[in-house]
Amino acid sequence: MTNPIDKHAKTLATSWTVVIVLAAIVGGVGGVALQSGSDGGSDSSVAVVTLDSMSITGSSADTTARELREVRTNDSIDAVVLRVASPGGSITGSEVQYRAVKRLAQEKPVVASVRDYAASGGYYTAIPADKIYASPGSLVGSVGVISSVTENEKVPSRWKSAPDKGTAGPADVSRARAATFRKSFLNVVMNERGDELEVDRETVGEAKLYAGNRAVELGFADEIGGTEAAIQDAADRADLSNYDVTYRNPAAGGLLGLLVGSGDGEDVESEDAFAAPSLCGQQYLAYAPQAGPDLEVIMNASC
Repeated sequence: MTNPIDKHAKTLATSWTVVIVLAAIVGGVGGVALQSGSDGGSDSSVAVVTLDSMSITGSSADTTARELREVRTNDSIDAVVLRVASPGGSITGSEVQYRAVKRLAQEKPVVASVRDYAASGGYYTAIPADKIYASPGSLVGSVGVISSVTENEKVPSRWKSAPDKGTAGPADVSRARAATFRKSFLNVVMNERGDELEVDRETVGEAKLYAGNRAVELGFADEIGGTEAAIQDAADRADLSNYDVTYRNPAAGGLLGLLVGSGDGEDVESEDAFAAPSLCGQQYLAYAPQAGPDLEVIMNASC
């Protein structure tokens, strides 16, 4: 017969073990920062930051920028690996992430590791890195712009203070705006990767997406390899021989977000870059396989 006191003591011990484990994890978590390494007593570390937003938005980009700022100002972090898996998203969000990575790379070694894809705005985010690794199955590139155009000239069903209110404006204006964004995107890619690229500006501007091996051959990425290779490379660039590795994911929303989901009611993925109603008046640096391979995809939208 089981002793009730022993049973109660065992239950308490189990409960406190769970609480202590959670407290220990929470104490070591920034956005979500999990630690590993051969020697946990090292004063040096390489931070692996996962950037896997399925659609880069202003909100998700701000979260990423805050995380990268924390990594940049953290004296215990000596080098950074960006684990990228993103097809892109809004232009402003992509630019925010690009600038955050650029600033980080000016102060610490940064190596990018393309997990699934670094396309369009996702590639834009990765290119300031000192080196870009890709796996054979990775998809890299898509240097182009998706733009919305309103071609509905019918009488509007609702009153507007001006004809172009709530729309992208006339088609020629939208195309001109997209061309400006395209030129800016190409300029950044050529400035960041021009010495490595084996193709000219015109070819880059075709916005093709390349598998890992081909991306390396053409200079869109530097070497075939996974996250472990990127970690070792980053450590070498920081002259580290004994170091810890911390894993961070700014999109995860902390430990409780991992366990029960975000509780603030905000969904950073709520903006759908490919839903026509939300495209009115906006351009995106995004890979949209359903939209075709063209550099500029003009998507009709009635606003």
